[in-house]
Amino acid sequence: MNSVTITIDDKTLSKMENFYLENISYGGGDYILWKCRTIDNVNITIYSSKKGIKALFTGEKALDEARIWDLNSSINQKKEKKEYSWLYLNDQIGSDEVGTGDFFGPVIVVASYVKKDDIPTLIELKVNDSKKLSDEKILDVVPRLLNLVTFSKLTLSNEKYNSLINKGYSMNKIKAILHNHALLKVKEKICNENIPCFIDQFCDIDLYYSYLQYEEKIITKNITFKTKGESQFPSVAVSSMIARYCFLKEMEVIENRYQVKIPKGAGLKVDNFAKEFLQKYGLDELKKISKTNFRNYENLNK
Repeated sequence: MNSVTITIDDKTLSKMENFYLENISYGGGDYILWKCRTIDNVNITIYSSKKGIKALFTGEKALDEARIWDLNSSINQKKEKKEYSWLYLNDQIGSDEVGTGDFFGPVIVVASYVKKDDIPTLIELKVNDSKKLSDEKILDVVPRLLNLVTFSKLTLSNEKYNSLINKGYSMNKIKAILHNHALLKVKEKICNENIPCFIDQFCDIDLYYSYLQYEEKIITKNITFKTKGESQFPSVAVSSMIARYCFLKEMEVIENRYQVKIPKGAGLKVDNFAKEFLQKYGLDELKKISKTNFRNYENLNK
């Protein structure tokens, strides 16, 4: 299926409208002026854009039709999507977390050591940010990652999480402590203090270190903080996927315990499920599997 896009002025627009008048259907979207289909089965869409009025032709004879109006027309070339644009490809440790946006389930932080020689395998396995992958893909791919990389997993149960929140800890403070510990554990496993570390940044760097002021050991050297780190460093992407895998397994245990299917996230479905769960199992059981500082918890009384 070919497609051709040309920019047209008001004069050409008027000529085209008169030419295709019998087959035109108007509207169809906020920016679409009209559409039509030619006798040669070429679909034409006229729409407004920031760069003026555009005419999009699609079909086997799209180029022939477009050249009626612009002799310099050419077939649109598909832009090659660069699947991987990792910034650093040498030996590295990266960390990421899951569960911080889910009312139900624990918070899990994972740090992973990825060697330069592992990169081709990661590409072959299509390692990516776990948020861009289905649960089915995570469950399929991660078992192979577990045998490939050295990693450390820290799981904070809901009961422990709620206890820390009640003591005045913020979510970011909890995350900072867990990330630091996970990275330290991996460094201990590989016995190398000089490997660069990457964290998917979730707060200001100075604030991150202020959260760690009472920790016995803190990583301060060879550490980089980047937002969307899972898209920039393979070690963070791997940690993202392993953390998601572990979260899914933890949720599976909880679901089997109560014989229910628990929705993820913190939306309306979660509110409705929480109310049903509360009625069936009571408040004490709900607290064991949820984060009581979330708005979902407040919504239980509404």
